[in-house]
Amino acid sequence: MQVSLITDLGAIIEECARVAESIGIALKVLPPDSGGWQNSSLILLGEDVREAPAADRADRILVVLDGDEPNSAWKRAAHLGVEQLAVLPSAAEWLSQRMIAAVEPPVAPGTTVGVIAGCGGAGASVLSCALARRAGPNTVLVDADPLGGGLDLVLGAEQVPGPRWSDLSSSRGQLRPSTLSDALPRHEGLAILSWGRGDTLDLDPDVFDDFLAAAGQAFDLVIVDLPRHAPPQWTRRCHHVLLVAPARVRSAVAASQVAKRLSQSHPDVRLVVRETGPGGLDAQLLADSIGLGLAGSIRDDRGLSAAVDRGEGIPGGARLGRLVDRLLGEWAP
Repeated sequence: MQVSLITDLGAIIEECARVAESIGIALKVLPPDSGGWQNSSLILLGEDVREAPAADRADRILVVLDGDEPNSAWKRAAHLGVEQLAVLPSAAEWLSQRMIAAVEPPVAPGTTVGVIAGCGGAGASVLSCALARRAGPNTVLVDADPLGGGLDLVLGAEQVPGPRWSDLSSSRGQLRPSTLSDALPRHEGLAILSWGRGDTLDLDPDVFDDFLAAAGQAFDLVIVDLPRHAPPQWTRRCHHVLLVAPARVRSAVAASQVAKRLSQSHPDVRLVVRETGPGGLDAQLLADSIGLGLAGSIRDDRGLSAAVDRGEGIPGGARLGRLVDRLLGEWAP
């Protein structure tokens, strides 16, 4: 798999090389009327090309520079028999996506699961971490809630080096699945994307969307801890959505409001009930009152907060483990 550029025009070579370098792809530059492009999965053509190569398995794109007359460029493309045009540098992001797709053809995406708290302190972060830790090695845990305190802290992985959300803020259209898996921080083999302590609380929806698209290509399972205020398009990116709510009346009222919002944008939202001891609501009754299917229930762990504060990560309770194993079994391909 390679990307070839056929041209002798220095300005075109410079712009295309800049795009390729930004995503770590080697660009093969060839003079017009030459060979060497036969193994290419994408062929870029400069305006000095008089005849486009007849490539059966490679897309061809005519590359021009900003300021060129659009009508003239499209006439040139039609003359070459090329149906795609990239105007650089304004189309750099689009061209980078085409290059990535050429060298890393899309595969069936992995399963993406969104976990959302029905109220503050519901236990969504604990469930997210438990699911990710129990899953197979090709799993990524994504902390999309800037107000959640950080999943890396829950796991005791805040000191692990590697990129955080702020490091991806300038990566629009430039996330390669093959390099994403190696770049992310790992704790006991689990890939994690969380927040830096000094990160802004705003997450660009486009950056989030690009990351999930790349993560779905790079990993078999993507577990996303979503904020309650997540936009509908975020939950729509998930194959499954779990809403976590404590078995208390006030928590149930708050969770029912979140459930209404989620159900408007996703057909598969289920409830996980955190049992809170004597006086708590029945899990099935709570699910019925909210109008969601019951995925299961978990119990309070009195030692959890202390273990997290000590940096020991989440303890593995037997009941939590059984629920996690059952859910992971349902999602297995």
